[in-house]
Amino acid sequence: MFFFHFNVVCSDFDTSYDFYTNAVGMRPLTSSRAGTTVGEPANRADSAGWRPGESRNDAENGRHVAELLGFEGSGEWRGAFLYFGLSRAGAYVDLLQWKDPLPKRQRSAREIGLARVCIRVENLEEQLERLEQHGVPTVSEVKEMTLGVTNVRVVCFRDPDDVLLEYIEFAEKPWGT
Repeated sequence: MFFFHFNVVCSDFDTSYDFYTNAVGMRPLTSSRAGTTVGEPANRADSAGWRPGESRNDAENGRHVAELLGFEGSGEWRGAFLYFGLSRAGAYVDLLQWKDPLPKRQRSAREIGLARVCIRVENLEEQLERLEQHGVPTVSEVKEMTLGVTNVRVVCFRDPDDVLLEYIEFAEKPWGT
């Protein structure tokens, strides 16, 4: 078993897509078979406004999604799977905008449930420069600490919908060695 994806629900797909691909540096998973290719997909009559890797579902499929996830609503969405670096096999951010979303609410990192997503980076300074170039503030300065037996450098920042993200860089040796 391995971790496949985590879902980030966004209020504006285009804004969040730009954030995750430009500021964070993720790439869209594309597939001609799934109709999520780069550019003008031949199997889509109206591809204007579609992003590389983007998928959308219809009302019939949406009903199945809503039933699967156990909620009332259309279940219709616009989304994309995004990945880091060269790792096309995952793990992915499943970026999703619901057609009929619930109102946004402020979350704290202390609440029960998924509180933040940590992304391992090789060069924290490069990632911080990238965030700065895109006007993304950090929650605090970079912190150095020891996790288990590994020294790390960490910093947190938020996506356009206030999802808390964390960069971690191993300072000396790989995790757990």
